[in-house]
Amino acid sequence: MEGFSFISITLLILTTVVVIRGLRIVKQSEAMVIERLGRYRTTMTAGINLIIPFVDRPRASIWRYVKEDMTGNRVVAYKMLERIDMRETVFDFPRQSVITRDNVVTEINALIYFQVVDPVKSVYEINNLPNAIEKLTQTTLRNVLGELDLDECLSSRDTINTKLRAILDEATNKWGVKVNRVELQDINPPQDIKEAMEKQMRAERSRRAQIIEAEGTKNSGHFGS
Repeated sequence: MEGFSFISITLLILTTVVVIRGLRIVKQSEAMVIERLGRYRTTMTAGINLIIPFVDRPRASIWRYVKEDMTGNRVVAYKMLERIDMRETVFDFPRQSVITRDNVVTEINALIYFQVVDPVKSVYEINNLPNAIEKLTQTTLRNVLGELDLDECLSSRDTINTKLRAILDEATNKWGVKVNRVELQDINPPQDIKEAMEKQMRAERSRRAQIIEAEGTKNSGHFGS
């Protein structure tokens, strides 16, 4: 009897462990890609899901996040996650140098808003999705802004954002990603260009003020006569 009780307790414990390991609760707006013996089996969505322990396992993927280092600076880091976040995500890219069509080296940083719409493609069609999106965005920025003069870059930001979004959305479609928005945060030309632009703006304002003053003097002379 004692041996039977020991076997029963052991089987109960093993059954409990198997059930616990086979139970997966997926949160809303998350997904899990499940492989069986190394091959894709299914995609688990929000709710309670069951897998076969030791046979089925989630496929982990690389994800990008920003953290503070010991000096308080924000740095980009990567981690492996079994759950794929289906919500809209924003990547803030560091400044990069871009050469405009008129050969002005300009510093630009951008934001990209995207979301994973096909978890399977995001895992199997690209090795490192965050890194691929970052490199693609940087390359596209250089290509698009390299076709424009500095003045066009500064005055046509909405047009540039729209063009960037269309190009990136088409390129990332095969990765199961939808690009919703692209925003250029800052466009910083060299300091000497800034000073020249400020001088030009002051000269233009001064010229307009002189014209207005001259017209006012002319009109007052007409009224006096």
